[in-house]
Amino acid sequence: MNGRAVGAWLTKNMVWLLGAAVGIVAFLCIYGVRVLDVTYTDWLLGGGELTQHYLGWCFFRDSEWTFPIGLMDRMSYPYEVSVIFTDSVPLLAVFFKLFGGILPDSFQYFGLWVLLCFALQGAFGALLIFHYVGKKAEAAVGSLLFVIAPVMLSQMTVNMALGAQWLILGCLYLGLCRMRLGSVWTAVCWGAAGLLAAGIQLYFIPICGLVLIGFFLADAVKKTRVAEGLGAVFSYFACSVGTVALLGGFGHDHVPELTALGQSGFNLNGLLNTQGWSQVLGSLPVYGDNAQEGLAFPGTAVFLTLAAGLAGWFFQLAYRLLIRRENIFSSFLSLFRRGGQAETAGRFRKKKENAAAFAFLALLCVLIALSPQVAFGSDVIASYNLPLWATRLWGMVGNTGRFIWPVVYLVILGSVVFMEKAMPWQSMAAVLLVVFSVLQVDDGKWQLMQRQVQFGTDYVYESPLDDEQWEEWARDPELEHVVFVSYLLDDEDLVSELSIYAEKNGLTVNDFCSACQTIRTKAAENLLDALAEVREDTLYIYLAVDEAMCVSPDMDYTHVDGVIVGTAKG
Repeated sequence: MNGRAVGAWLTKNMVWLLGAAVGIVAFLCIYGVRVLDVTYTDWLLGGGELTQHYLGWCFFRDSEWTFPIGLMDRMSYPYEVSVIFTDSVPLLAVFFKLFGGILPDSFQYFGLWVLLCFALQGAFGALLIFHYVGKKAEAAVGSLLFVIAPVMLSQMTVNMALGAQWLILGCLYLGLCRMRLGSVWTAVCWGAAGLLAAGIQLYFIPICGLVLIGFFLADAVKKTRVAEGLGAVFSYFACSVGTVALLGGFGHDHVPELTALGQSGFNLNGLLNTQGWSQVLGSLPVYGDNAQEGLAFPGTAVFLTLAAGLAGWFFQLAYRLLIRRENIFSSFLSLFRRGGQAETAGRFRKKKENAAAFAFLALLCVLIALSPQVAFGSDVIASYNLPLWATRLWGMVGNTGRFIWPVVYLVILGSVVFMEKAMPWQSMAAVLLVVFSVLQVDDGKWQLMQRQVQFGTDYVYESPLDDEQWEEWARDPELEHVVFVSYLLDDEDLVSELSIYAEKNGLTVNDFCSACQTIRTKAAENLLDALAEVREDTLYIYLAVDEAMCVSPDMDYTHVDGVIVGTAKG
């Protein structure tokens, strides 16, 4: 490719490249470069959900290939469970497992994954803004509001798979561009979106599906592109279901988390409730045991952007009324028509043509996110019952508050576009976006600093299982399994430490903190059978407080590092 071709390509793709660069810079500021070392795994072994996701990949990597290809039995022995339920970014887990024989013994792809998420978040954010304003500077700077959105950053430290919220932005952009795509490309693109949603995190299937349905309903009302829309819907859900099936997601029944309904929904004060992401605005009361899943605060910069837009709009109105002596009707009309100059060469659409799609999307998202118990602050103001089948279906998603994410991103997009249209001077919006973004970073610095400390500091993992007896057991060539006799899943740190020990020494575990409640129930039911026949290739783990359970005549019991380990006599 010659220099002229490279220059043309860069010019054509400059918007999303600038947005991606913004995302990469934000990643480096928060995470640093150490996590990009694929052999540096200690940062994932500090406990919590990140450790669970990393161990899910490790157990999957060590499992034999099966069909469906996403199943493994090393973390729920003897049952198989899909890598989908470990939130280990299944598509990457499958991809890197293909090269498992040549990869280093200690290998992680999560640092690269987070970098990719930040870059794509910025890229799609820039494309969405550019679609409406047609200015590269505003698009690039405004993309930072998507990158530092609390709904994204809060998930990146808990569930990195859910950090792929660029999928939502990508689907929004795909909807905006649907008129330029033929029926075949529409189906192909939405099919790819369905594959990615299913292969990254199951929550994205319904969330991105709602984006698609919002655009489809808007077109159906206008009786345009109905056939193309139906094709897109079919392609999206067919690819989603097919990917889940290929990854083994239908390998067993699923028990809905009915107890989560109402405990992790969107609160009616959600858009104003910072939940710790602002020092200036403060937090508001919430309802539910898992209310953080309903976080919807778009960021301080968004409110500043809206305020600046209103100020600019009123300034223009006053100028037209007082200086140019226009009548109030024509002034309002001309202000609402402003912005047409950005729609050059037929590239940009009328700014209101997708209002119906956004309205349908917002309505569907809010209804699902609220959950059956509608709360305002700490009080439930409405509650309703649904048929059992609908409740069970709703219970499959559990954390309904996550469905508010598309609305949050629509608010961010709308604030930037509104301010750009309302500003009376060219390029003023870009300058203000820089200022507001800096202010948001400063306002949420404690949250960002916690993440800098967590990920930017070199961490050396030291196992608390330091008794020499563990090494002696690990050297036993006959040892193959670990069975948790006591219920350990309430102590996630202990489960993580014992699972790290098992994985490093090539052992299986009978239970793990996966998202598949069915397999965990089967593991509990299988426990009596496991104890009925004590095996020489198995370590049986008891909590120290459960010493009264250590009564098998076929076992020797050893107190070690706060637990009791049973082994077969002789």
